[in-house]
Amino acid sequence: MKKIFLIGICLFCVTHVFAQKVLILENLSIGKSYKFFTGDVIGVRINDTTPKVSGKITEILDSSIIISNNHTFDVREITVVYKERRGIQIVSSSLLAFAGVFFVLDVFNNAINADRPVVRADVTLISSAVAAAGGVLQIFVTRKCEVGKDKWRLKIIDQIHVKE
Repeated sequence: MKKIFLIGICLFCVTHVFAQKVLILENLSIGKSYKFFTGDVIGVRINDTTPKVSGKITEILDSSIIISNNHTFDVREITVVYKERRGIQIVSSSLLAFAGVFFVLDVFNNAINADRPVVRADVTLISSAVAAAGGVLQIFVTRKCEVGKDKWRLKIIDQIHVKE
């Protein structure tokens, strides 16, 4: 029984010996960097003629990444990386949802209280302005990072060397 327990502990420890790879997108001129782990959403483009490929990172190898289990890209071939900005996406979605809820609740309240008109012009203006602001923010959800000499740089390193 002790041998089986020790073998189990050894197998458990061996699985943690292999370091997980991390894809780093960095811009040394402005001091900004993004870390992509396995399971993160990323969009890449090889050149101007190929379409953009987006999806979850399935695997990060020594010099290439696999996206959505069927697209393999060498890191040196990638010219553009598209990164989602979660904060802007959350604010944009919240504004769109708030505009709809505000309009529906005001119309429902006016219908219950028998107020006339049921759809007021000021509420329509406010909810449409908030929805428009959320729609405009949708444009800025994705950041385009062009990989090149003086721009962004892509590299793959072990997770051990990444500062949190």
